[in-house]
Amino acid sequence: MVTSSSEGTVRRRAGATLADVARAAQVSTATVSRALNTPDLLTKETLGRVHAAIAETGYIPSLTTGTVITNRSRLIAIMAPPTPLELFDTTVRAAVAALDDGGYQTLLGIYERDATREKIVTQILSRRPGGLILIGLPISPDVRALLVESNLPIVETWETPISPIDMVAGISHHDIGIAVGNFLMRKGYQRPMIFSTDSSRGHIRRYGISRVLMEAGRPEPRSIDHSLPGTIGEGRRSFGRIWEAGERPDVIVCSSDWLAQGVLIEAAVRSVRVPDDLAVMGFGDFDFAQELEPSLTSVRIDGAKMGRQAAALMLKALSKNQRDRAKAARVDIGFTLVERRST
Repeated sequence: MVTSSSEGTVRRRAGATLADVARAAQVSTATVSRALNTPDLLTKETLGRVHAAIAETGYIPSLTTGTVITNRSRLIAIMAPPTPLELFDTTVRAAVAALDDGGYQTLLGIYERDATREKIVTQILSRRPGGLILIGLPISPDVRALLVESNLPIVETWETPISPIDMVAGISHHDIGIAVGNFLMRKGYQRPMIFSTDSSRGHIRRYGISRVLMEAGRPEPRSIDHSLPGTIGEGRRSFGRIWEAGERPDVIVCSSDWLAQGVLIEAAVRSVRVPDDLAVMGFGDFDFAQELEPSLTSVRIDGAKMGRQAAALMLKALSKNQRDRAKAARVDIGFTLVERRST
Protein backbone atom coordinates (compact mmCIF):
# COMPACT_ATOMS: atom_id res chain seq x y z
CA MET A 1 0.00 0.00 0.00
CA VAL A 2 1.16 3.53 -0.76
CA THR A 3 1.26 5.59 2.41
CA SER A 4 1.71 9.29 3.04
CA SER A 5 3.57 10.91 5.87
CA SER A 6 2.39 14.02 7.64
CA GLU A 7 4.45 16.03 5.16
CA GLY A 8 2.59 14.40 2.24
CA THR A 9 5.49 12.42 0.80
CA VAL A 10 4.76 9.10 -0.95
CA ARG A 11 6.82 5.92 -0.72
CA ARG A 12 7.49 3.87 -3.85
CA ARG A 13 6.34 0.26 -3.86
CA ALA A 14 6.19 -2.61 -6.30
CA GLY A 15 2.83 -3.17 -7.96
CA ALA A 16 1.57 0.40 -7.59
CA THR A 17 -1.83 0.88 -9.21
CA LEU A 18 -3.62 3.58 -11.12
CA ALA A 19 -5.61 4.34 -7.96
CA ASP A 20 -2.36 4.81 -6.02
CA VAL A 21 -1.21 7.39 -8.54
CA ALA A 22 -4.57 9.16 -8.40
CA ARG A 23 -4.42 9.43 -4.60
CA ALA A 24 -0.83 10.67 -4.69
CA ALA A 25 -1.67 13.31 -7.30
CA GLN A 26 -5.01 14.12 -5.64
CA VAL A 27 -6.90 13.59 -8.90
CA SER A 28 -9.35 10.99 -10.21
CA THR A 29 -8.31 7.74 -11.91
CA ALA A 30 -9.92 9.14 -15.07
CA THR A 31 -7.51 12.08 -14.95
CA VAL A 32 -4.54 9.72 -14.58
CA SER A 33 -5.79 7.77 -17.61
CA ARG A 34 -6.08 10.98 -19.61
CA ALA A 35 -2.53 11.91 -18.63
CA LEU A 36 -1.35 8.57 -20.06
CA ASN A 37 -3.56 8.48 -23.14
CA THR A 38 -4.59 12.03 -24.10
CA PRO A 39 -2.22 14.41 -22.27
CA ASP A 40 -3.21 17.33 -24.51
CA LEU A 41 -6.56 17.41 -22.73
CA LEU A 42 -4.94 18.33 -19.39
CA THR A 43 -3.29 21.47 -18.08
CA LYS A 44 0.46 21.48 -17.62
CA GLU A 45 -0.03 21.79 -13.85
CA THR A 46 -2.27 18.70 -13.64
CA LEU A 47 -0.03 16.75 -16.00
CA GLY A 48 2.99 17.61 -13.89
CA ARG A 49 1.28 16.40 -10.72
CA VAL A 50 0.36 13.09 -12.34
CA HIS A 51 3.86 12.54 -13.72
CA ALA A 52 5.36 13.37 -10.32
CA ALA A 53 2.98 10.87 -8.66
CA ILE A 54 3.95 8.18 -11.19
CA ALA A 55 7.62 8.75 -10.38
CA GLU A 56 6.96 8.73 -6.62
CA THR A 57 4.84 5.58 -6.59
CA GLY A 58 6.84 3.62 -9.14
CA TYR A 59 3.69 2.95 -11.16
CA ILE A 60 4.35 1.21 -14.51
CA PRO A 61 1.57 1.80 -17.09
CA SER A 62 0.45 -1.26 -19.05
CA LEU A 63 1.43 -1.08 -22.70
CA THR A 64 -0.65 -4.02 -23.85
CA THR A 65 -3.86 -3.98 -21.88
CA GLY A 66 -4.67 -0.30 -22.09
CA THR A 67 -6.29 1.78 -19.37
CA VAL A 68 -9.55 1.72 -17.51
CA ILE A 69 -10.84 4.54 -19.67
CA THR A 70 -9.94 3.33 -23.17
CA ASN A 71 -9.49 -0.41 -22.76
CA ARG A 72 -7.13 0.04 -25.72
CA SER A 73 -3.73 -1.51 -26.23
CA ARG A 74 -0.68 0.74 -25.98
CA LEU A 75 0.93 -1.28 -28.77
CA ILE A 76 0.94 -0.13 -32.42
CA ALA A 77 1.88 -2.67 -35.08
CA ILE A 78 3.88 -1.64 -38.14
CA MET A 79 3.91 -3.99 -41.15
CA ALA A 80 6.65 -3.65 -43.77
CA PRO A 81 7.84 -5.67 -46.77
CA PRO A 82 11.17 -7.57 -46.71
CA THR A 83 13.13 -4.92 -48.61
CA PRO A 84 16.52 -3.51 -47.61
CA LEU A 85 16.07 -1.29 -44.58
CA GLU A 86 17.22 1.84 -46.41
CA LEU A 87 14.02 1.98 -48.45
CA PHE A 88 11.63 2.34 -45.51
CA ASP A 89 14.03 2.83 -42.61
CA THR A 90 13.44 6.57 -42.16
CA THR A 91 9.67 6.07 -42.24
CA VAL A 92 9.79 3.33 -39.60
CA ARG A 93 12.21 5.23 -37.35
CA ALA A 94 10.22 8.48 -37.50
CA ALA A 95 6.93 6.71 -36.82
CA VAL A 96 8.39 4.73 -33.90
CA ALA A 97 9.87 7.90 -32.34
CA ALA A 98 6.63 9.86 -32.67
CA LEU A 99 4.52 7.01 -31.29
CA ASP A 100 6.96 6.60 -28.39
CA ASP A 101 6.58 10.31 -27.60
CA GLY A 102 2.83 9.72 -27.59
CA GLY A 103 3.14 6.91 -25.05
CA TYR A 104 2.89 3.94 -27.42
CA GLN A 105 5.25 1.07 -28.16
CA THR A 106 5.57 -0.55 -31.58
CA LEU A 107 5.68 -4.06 -32.95
CA LEU A 108 7.34 -4.47 -36.36
CA GLY A 109 6.04 -7.28 -38.59
CA ILE A 110 7.85 -8.28 -41.79
CA TYR A 111 5.84 -10.20 -44.38
CA GLU A 112 7.88 -12.48 -46.64
CA ARG A 113 5.55 -13.89 -49.28
CA ASP A 114 2.02 -13.33 -50.54
CA ALA A 115 1.04 -16.77 -49.24
CA THR A 116 1.96 -15.88 -45.66
CA ARG A 117 0.62 -12.34 -45.56
CA GLU A 118 -2.81 -13.27 -44.23
CA LYS A 119 -1.19 -15.46 -41.57
CA ILE A 120 1.07 -12.62 -40.42
CA VAL A 121 -1.83 -10.16 -40.28
CA THR A 122 -3.84 -12.66 -38.24
CA GLN A 123 -0.92 -13.16 -35.84
CA ILE A 124 -0.47 -9.41 -35.41
CA LEU A 125 -4.18 -8.86 -34.80
CA SER A 126 -4.09 -11.61 -32.18
CA ARG A 127 -1.73 -9.35 -30.18
CA ARG A 128 -4.63 -6.89 -29.83
CA PRO A 129 -2.75 -3.82 -31.10
CA GLY A 130 -4.26 -0.38 -30.71
CA GLY A 131 -3.70 0.33 -34.40
CA LEU A 132 -1.79 -0.64 -37.55
CA ILE A 133 0.59 1.26 -39.83
CA LEU A 134 1.09 -0.43 -43.21
CA ILE A 135 4.23 0.42 -45.16
CA GLY A 136 4.02 -0.24 -48.89
CA LEU A 137 1.72 -3.19 -48.30
CA PRO A 138 -0.24 -4.54 -51.30
CA ILE A 139 -3.64 -5.43 -49.88
CA SER A 140 -5.30 -8.64 -51.09
CA PRO A 141 -9.09 -8.97 -50.73
CA ASP A 142 -8.70 -11.49 -47.88
CA VAL A 143 -6.26 -9.28 -45.96
CA ARG A 144 -8.41 -6.21 -46.57
CA ALA A 145 -11.44 -8.03 -45.14
CA LEU A 146 -9.45 -8.96 -42.04
CA LEU A 147 -8.28 -5.39 -41.51
CA VAL A 148 -11.70 -3.83 -42.07
CA GLU A 149 -13.26 -6.34 -39.68
CA SER A 150 -10.71 -5.46 -36.99
CA ASN A 151 -12.18 -1.92 -36.81
CA LEU A 152 -8.75 -0.64 -35.74
CA PRO A 153 -7.26 2.72 -36.72
CA ILE A 154 -5.13 1.91 -39.79
CA VAL A 155 -2.72 4.16 -41.69
CA GLU A 156 -1.45 3.13 -45.12
CA THR A 157 1.87 4.68 -46.18
CA TRP A 158 4.00 4.81 -49.33
CA GLU A 159 0.77 4.55 -51.31
CA THR A 160 -2.29 6.70 -51.97
CA PRO A 161 -4.84 3.96 -52.68
CA ILE A 162 -8.05 4.85 -54.48
CA SER A 163 -10.08 3.05 -51.82
CA PRO A 164 -8.13 3.28 -48.56
CA ILE A 165 -8.96 0.99 -45.66
CA ASP A 166 -8.92 3.94 -43.28
CA MET A 167 -6.27 6.70 -43.20
CA VAL A 168 -3.44 7.44 -45.64
CA ALA A 169 -0.09 9.23 -45.30
CA GLY A 170 1.63 8.50 -48.59
CA ILE A 171 2.68 9.53 -52.06
CA SER A 172 1.11 9.27 -55.50
CA HIS A 173 3.27 7.00 -57.63
CA HIS A 174 1.15 7.93 -60.64
CA ASP A 175 1.96 11.62 -60.11
CA ILE A 176 5.64 10.70 -59.83
CA GLY A 177 5.45 8.83 -63.14
CA ILE A 178 3.77 11.82 -64.80
CA ALA A 179 6.46 14.16 -63.45
CA VAL A 180 9.26 11.89 -64.70
CA GLY A 181 7.57 11.57 -68.11
CA ASN A 182 7.32 15.35 -68.41
CA PHE A 183 10.99 15.65 -67.38
CA LEU A 184 12.00 13.24 -70.16
CA MET A 185 9.98 15.25 -72.68
CA ARG A 186 11.50 18.52 -71.50
CA LYS A 187 15.03 17.11 -71.82
CA GLY A 188 14.29 15.88 -75.33
CA TYR A 189 15.08 12.19 -74.88
CA GLN A 190 13.93 10.09 -77.83
CA ARG A 191 14.69 6.48 -76.79
CA PRO A 192 13.80 6.01 -73.13
CA MET A 193 13.87 2.64 -71.40
CA ILE A 194 12.51 1.76 -67.96
CA PHE A 195 14.19 -0.58 -65.48
CA SER A 196 11.14 -1.18 -63.31
CA THR A 197 10.51 -3.33 -60.24
CA ASP A 198 7.91 -6.05 -60.12
CA SER A 199 5.67 -4.19 -57.70
CA SER A 200 2.48 -2.17 -57.84
CA ARG A 201 4.41 1.02 -57.07
CA GLY A 202 6.93 0.43 -59.87
CA HIS A 203 4.21 -0.46 -62.35
CA ILE A 204 2.15 2.63 -61.49
CA ARG A 205 5.16 4.91 -62.02
CA ARG A 206 5.92 3.15 -65.32
CA TYR A 207 2.31 3.68 -66.42
CA GLY A 208 2.56 7.39 -65.63
CA ILE A 209 5.77 7.77 -67.65
CA SER A 210 4.33 5.82 -70.58
CA ARG A 211 1.11 7.82 -70.51
CA VAL A 212 2.94 11.13 -70.93
CA LEU A 213 5.09 9.84 -73.78
CA MET A 214 2.26 8.10 -75.63
CA GLU A 215 -0.06 11.11 -75.33
CA ALA A 216 2.73 13.08 -77.02
CA GLY A 217 2.71 10.61 -79.92
CA ARG A 218 5.76 8.65 -78.78
CA PRO A 219 5.86 4.82 -78.69
CA GLU A 220 5.49 3.13 -75.32
CA PRO A 221 8.99 2.75 -73.85
CA ARG A 222 10.35 -0.73 -73.32
CA SER A 223 10.40 -1.85 -69.70
CA ILE A 224 12.33 -4.61 -67.93
CA ASP A 225 11.09 -5.85 -64.55
CA HIS A 226 13.43 -6.56 -61.65
CA SER A 227 12.95 -7.85 -58.12
CA LEU A 228 11.81 -5.37 -55.50
CA PRO A 229 13.56 -3.02 -54.79
CA GLY A 230 16.18 -3.85 -57.45
CA THR A 231 19.87 -4.39 -56.77
CA ILE A 232 23.15 -3.02 -58.08
CA GLY A 233 23.91 -6.41 -59.62
CA GLU A 234 20.58 -6.52 -61.45
CA GLY A 235 21.20 -3.04 -62.83
CA ARG A 236 24.63 -4.07 -64.12
CA ARG A 237 23.40 -7.30 -65.69
CA SER A 238 20.35 -5.77 -67.35
CA PHE A 239 22.34 -2.94 -68.86
CA GLY A 240 25.04 -5.35 -70.04
CA ARG A 241 22.45 -7.55 -71.79
CA ILE A 242 20.69 -4.74 -73.64
CA TRP A 243 23.97 -3.12 -74.68
CA GLU A 244 25.34 -6.39 -76.04
CA ALA A 245 22.03 -6.93 -77.87
CA GLY A 246 22.59 -3.64 -79.69
CA GLU A 247 19.88 -1.63 -77.93
CA ARG A 248 20.84 1.99 -77.50
CA PRO A 249 18.45 3.91 -75.22
CA ASP A 250 19.39 7.52 -74.60
CA VAL A 251 17.99 7.43 -71.06
CA ILE A 252 17.27 4.63 -68.58
CA VAL A 253 14.76 5.39 -65.82
CA CYS A 254 15.30 3.06 -62.85
CA SER A 255 12.79 2.21 -60.12
CA SER A 256 15.47 2.43 -57.44
CA ASP A 257 18.79 4.15 -56.90
CA TRP A 258 20.40 0.71 -56.52
CA LEU A 259 19.40 -0.29 -60.05
CA ALA A 260 20.63 3.08 -61.31
CA GLN A 261 23.98 2.66 -59.55
CA GLY A 262 24.38 -0.71 -61.24
CA VAL A 263 23.73 0.91 -64.64
CA LEU A 264 26.34 3.60 -63.91
CA ILE A 265 28.94 1.01 -62.92
CA GLU A 266 28.38 -1.16 -65.99
CA ALA A 267 28.31 1.89 -68.26
CA ALA A 268 31.73 2.92 -66.92
CA VAL A 269 33.08 -0.61 -67.47
CA ARG A 270 31.89 -0.48 -71.09
CA SER A 271 33.20 3.08 -71.66
CA VAL A 272 29.66 4.40 -72.14
CA ARG A 273 29.72 8.09 -71.24
CA VAL A 274 27.04 9.36 -68.85
CA PRO A 275 25.24 11.58 -69.66
CA ASP A 276 26.71 12.13 -73.17
CA ASP A 277 25.92 8.65 -74.52
CA LEU A 278 23.33 7.64 -71.94
CA ALA A 279 21.37 9.42 -69.21
CA VAL A 280 20.38 7.59 -66.01
CA MET A 281 17.68 8.31 -63.42
CA GLY A 282 16.94 6.64 -60.08
CA PHE A 283 14.27 6.68 -57.41
CA GLY A 284 14.61 7.22 -53.66
CA ASP A 285 17.46 9.78 -53.59
CA PHE A 286 19.44 7.88 -51.00
CA ASP A 287 22.55 9.35 -49.43
CA PHE A 288 24.87 7.81 -52.02
CA ALA A 289 22.99 9.30 -55.02
CA GLN A 290 24.78 12.64 -54.85
CA GLU A 291 28.14 10.95 -54.19
CA LEU A 292 28.14 8.82 -57.36
CA GLU A 293 30.16 9.75 -60.43
CA PRO A 294 28.36 11.28 -62.11
CA SER A 295 25.90 12.31 -59.39
CA LEU A 296 22.53 10.66 -59.86
CA THR A 297 19.26 12.34 -60.83
CA SER A 298 16.58 10.85 -58.61
CA VAL A 299 13.15 11.30 -57.04
CA ARG A 300 13.36 12.28 -53.39
CA ILE A 301 10.78 10.98 -50.94
CA ASP A 302 10.76 12.40 -47.42
CA GLY A 303 10.36 9.11 -45.58
CA ALA A 304 10.78 10.70 -42.15
CA LYS A 305 8.00 13.19 -42.84
CA MET A 306 5.79 10.31 -43.97
CA GLY A 307 6.50 8.40 -40.75
CA ARG A 308 5.75 11.42 -38.58
CA GLN A 309 2.53 12.11 -40.47
CA ALA A 310 1.44 8.48 -40.17
CA ALA A 311 2.07 8.59 -36.42
CA ALA A 312 0.21 11.90 -36.11
CA LEU A 313 -2.85 10.47 -37.85
CA MET A 314 -2.69 7.38 -35.63
CA LEU A 315 -2.35 9.36 -32.40
CA LYS A 316 -5.19 11.67 -33.38
CA ALA A 317 -7.43 8.70 -34.16
CA LEU A 318 -6.52 7.02 -30.87
CA SER A 319 -7.40 10.17 -28.93
CA LYS A 320 -11.00 9.99 -30.16
CA ASN A 321 -13.85 7.59 -29.66
CA GLN A 322 -13.94 5.08 -32.52
CA ARG A 323 -17.40 6.17 -33.64
CA ASP A 324 -16.47 9.86 -33.61
CA ARG A 325 -13.29 9.87 -35.67
CA ALA A 326 -13.39 10.74 -39.36
CA LYS A 327 -12.55 7.92 -41.73
CA ALA A 328 -10.16 8.08 -44.70
CA ALA A 329 -8.07 11.09 -43.68
CA ARG A 330 -5.65 11.39 -46.60
CA VAL A 331 -2.31 13.20 -46.61
CA ASP A 332 -0.11 13.27 -49.72
CA ILE A 333 3.39 14.32 -48.60
CA GLY A 334 4.56 14.88 -52.19
CA PHE A 335 7.99 14.35 -53.75
CA THR A 336 10.89 16.24 -55.32
CA LEU A 337 12.61 15.43 -58.62
CA VAL A 338 16.29 16.18 -57.97
CA GLU A 339 18.24 16.76 -61.20
CA ARG A 340 21.96 16.04 -61.12
CA ARG A 341 24.75 15.35 -63.62
CA SER A 342 23.60 11.87 -64.73
CA THR A 343 20.94 13.53 -66.89
